[in-house]
Amino acid sequence: MGIVQGPEAEEMDQKVLPNNPFVPPKGDSCPINQLPPELLSVIFEVGALEGSVNQDDEDEITARYWNEFGEENQLDKENSDDDVAMTDGDATDDDEGSVMTGSSDAPDNWPPFQILVSHVCKHWRTVALSTPSLWTSIEVSARERPPYERVSILLERSGGLTLDIRIDCEMPDDEEDFESDDGETPELSEGDLKVLFALLIAHVPRWGSISVDVASYEHMYTFLQAISDPSVPPATQLESLQLYHHEEWQEESTAFPKPKLLKHFTLFGGSIPCLKSLALWGVHVDWSQSWLASAPNLLDLELAYHTDDVRPSWAEFAATLRSASKLETLSLCLSGPSGAPAQWTTEDPSSIIPLPKLTDLVLGFHSPSYTIGLLHKLFTPALKSLTLDFDNEDYTDLVTQLAGPATTVEPPSAHEKPYSLLSILESLKISGLPCGDRSVETLYAELKPLKSLNLSMSYLSPAFLDLLCCPCHLPEHGDIWLPRLNVLSVSGAQGDKIREVVQKRKDAGVPLKSLYLEESCEVEDTDVEWLKDNLETFDFFEGSDDEDVVDMVDGIEDADEWSDVD
Repeated sequence: MGIVQGPEAEEMDQKVLPNNPFVPPKGDSCPINQLPPELLSVIFEVGALEGSVNQDDEDEITARYWNEFGEENQLDKENSDDDVAMTDGDATDDDEGSVMTGSSDAPDNWPPFQILVSHVCKHWRTVALSTPSLWTSIEVSARERPPYERVSILLERSGGLTLDIRIDCEMPDDEEDFESDDGETPELSEGDLKVLFALLIAHVPRWGSISVDVASYEHMYTFLQAISDPSVPPATQLESLQLYHHEEWQEESTAFPKPKLLKHFTLFGGSIPCLKSLALWGVHVDWSQSWLASAPNLLDLELAYHTDDVRPSWAEFAATLRSASKLETLSLCLSGPSGAPAQWTTEDPSSIIPLPKLTDLVLGFHSPSYTIGLLHKLFTPALKSLTLDFDNEDYTDLVTQLAGPATTVEPPSAHEKPYSLLSILESLKISGLPCGDRSVETLYAELKPLKSLNLSMSYLSPAFLDLLCCPCHLPEHGDIWLPRLNVLSVSGAQGDKIREVVQKRKDAGVPLKSLYLEESCEVEDTDVEWLKDNLETFDFFEGSDDEDVVDMVDGIEDADEWSDVD
């Protein structure tokens, strides 16, 4: 019996499977196009939220499609001026299949969802282009160059809605894929950035978030100049400001090495009234400007990699924290108030700063005395998560401070029992903490309520892992250390040691529920199978680069760094 093909096959399919979604309907109308445009628009909005690619990749993907298809290929003459990313006018069959149907072998070749649906048909395109919320995310990579047509089109299509902007001035690792005619990889120039910033700054009142990554401070300086111009209006809707400067000298220098770029700018006319999240990584500003001196809506503050000469004074630092009564997360890595703790006390004798809602604290790359000084100044009664990352010195005194009575605004009354910061923690991450084995015992003895522990064993004493499977000799601590621990995350460990920890805690009646290993850990296949059989959850995660500032993990379920590894 021969295979039926062509019109006869379609007719047979319609009879046998009249509602088969893979058989095109008869007539000129597609059923989905009978939906009201308003409903189709909502569907597109949901699709953009659920089906978008990874945010870190979307800027490069969008730029790639714009560069490859946006100028040369046109969907039709009517829309030739506003194609954002790609069209199918001159595409080959292979190109069209991968772009229009998503059948590419590599998922990261897919265009963003809103680009995809806007190229399905004329009706969908009309609906997509008239849905401003699809076009409010503007991501610009170092691959793009003036006149930035794609950015202009997104600014127009987004109407008057709030914008989320990310600018990455760092050249990607595969620079060889982006070369000029003479074989050189062109760097972004100051002129290129000025053109881009001029486009965006006209819409500052619409900014909801802005993130800028640079490899050279000259690029960041150009951005700071642009947003500090007297003509720039207040950023009335800006909730997130994240400025990241990555340069190797940051960890080594004791003073800012570029005197010509030392200026501390006042941003957005000194007004960001809705600011909730602020990250300044190797970027200094005028620390006394009004939106920093009074930040009542601030929830998340990250300061990192500031040499002492560009840090805020104690008075400026204290003013920011005292005004941030809602602050939930504070991260200070090689940054914080300038000077030494003795100077802070001299400047402000009653210098205890209450942070009643702070739940997450990150401290990294400070000296022991500086860290102890900070802890003496901060009253954090709601603290739940602590991250520590230190090296090169002995932090025994810091462990003693953490295990001792916590800082309070007022001395405890006679009937109140003093508590330590460690004794109220539910989550602890230690990426580096040089100290003796006795200090590890002191630390663990105060961590009875701890539920989640993250250890980077490449930089820690073996005692941090050994004690987890050792009997506890202290009264009222049960038969094993950290009796409430149920989530363990480890990097830099051997599979047999991890298996021992899991088995002995299970034998002691306090089994781990979840275990996460950094993917480079040496674990045999047999160990993997055993761990899967003896834990509710077992998985691998991809670790951060050593040179990156420590990642804040709010919880295993919510942490972005945890991902499945095939």
